[in-house]
Amino acid sequence: MNLIRKVFYFFSRYVDSRERAVGMFFKKLNERNNHSHTRSTLLELLQTNIAVINLWSEYRYKGYKYLRKSERARLYKNLQLIADDFERFRTNSPQDPRNLVARIRKIAPSAKPHNERLQLLQSLTAYFSSSQNIYEYRESSSFGRLLRDPHKERLVGDCNQIVTLYIYLYSRYYPVSDLKVRQLPGHVALHYQGIDIEATNGTFQNYTHTLGSIISPIEEIVSINLLDTTDAYLATHKIAPEEFLQSARFAYMLSGQRDIAIKNLDAAYGRLVNQLMKQHNYTQALKIAKASKDATLIGIVGHNGAVHSMTQYHFDAARRYAQHAPKRDQLIRDSYRSEGAYYYDAHRYHDAIKAFKKYGDQSLVKRCYEALYFDEQRKLGHKITTESIKKHSSSVKRMHTYAKKSQNKKLQDAAGNFLKHL
Repeated sequence: MNLIRKVFYFFSRYVDSRERAVGMFFKKLNERNNHSHTRSTLLELLQTNIAVINLWSEYRYKGYKYLRKSERARLYKNLQLIADDFERFRTNSPQDPRNLVARIRKIAPSAKPHNERLQLLQSLTAYFSSSQNIYEYRESSSFGRLLRDPHKERLVGDCNQIVTLYIYLYSRYYPVSDLKVRQLPGHVALHYQGIDIEATNGTFQNYTHTLGSIISPIEEIVSINLLDTTDAYLATHKIAPEEFLQSARFAYMLSGQRDIAIKNLDAAYGRLVNQLMKQHNYTQALKIAKASKDATLIGIVGHNGAVHSMTQYHFDAARRYAQHAPKRDQLIRDSYRSEGAYYYDAHRYHDAIKAFKKYGDQSLVKRCYEALYFDEQRKLGHKITTESIKKHSSSVKRMHTYAKKSQNKKLQDAAGNFLKHL
């Protein structure tokens, strides 16, 4: 049976059964699922697979293509090395419980921690403290950078990643349901029985009165990680809109804090759209903006996409984008003026006339006919004679037509004089 399993996973897209369980969970996830049952299943996965959830979702839904199967297998081995190293540290550096609870209650008077669980959390904060030189905080890091051999390299990660690792290590000893997530503006920490654990520097804190902070169930960490698309991340990674949309959709479905999830989702949409616009990828930006159903965001993309397309002389595209802009009619009209000017400068006067007519400025149309008149006149040569006029009679006739359409009296008179020689 073990051989069959090895053969199966050798050909499978999954590293092992844990990863397959996570993959199947996401694959079956949809809006019709019972929300409480989904969160119950997610909590079970968190207990055994939180690191797998994070690594798999980064690979599958966040565009981290370096996380191929062999790399994920290597990182899971590193995760075990971290767990073993922490266990050695915990065994060799036991925490004294006598003063720990008293110290915690000075920080958070309402805290009601259990001694043995608090000792584990104290061991975790001590293990990841700066004095151990094991962990380095760095914004916008992938989870893979955190999963290193602690004997050879420092673990590097942001607040989301290190909190996830804390939860994984805690899950090896106690139920993860003991813990909660403390969400703060632009930051995340752990919470246990009235005390906050600042994972990035290995300290106990009290964020109760911090403006904008809330406490969420531990399952919320999955939604937070799925929506963790910072500007720095987007600037250095090409994320397929389909992957982002699926990630955002899952984050919303898994979140128990729907109001907050919507705000986070809106912010994620906004960040991705802005980054795509900075890259002048307005096709994808519009796709994401439409998915967000944010009329303001759609309008911004429409306007910016139209203006940028005009600067690139893609006038049909400019008008397509303009359809989604608040000042739709004005932008479309401006696109025809830009198109006309572009063709005029390129001496494509007939194309310029078509554009200027749609722009609605007859004076510009007349200028094009004047330019066409002089184009034909140049065919007569520098020294105009009766013979050259007769030789280019078709040009003279066109000059007469263009002069009339330009409504330029001097050109009409000149063209009339040429006609007398035919």
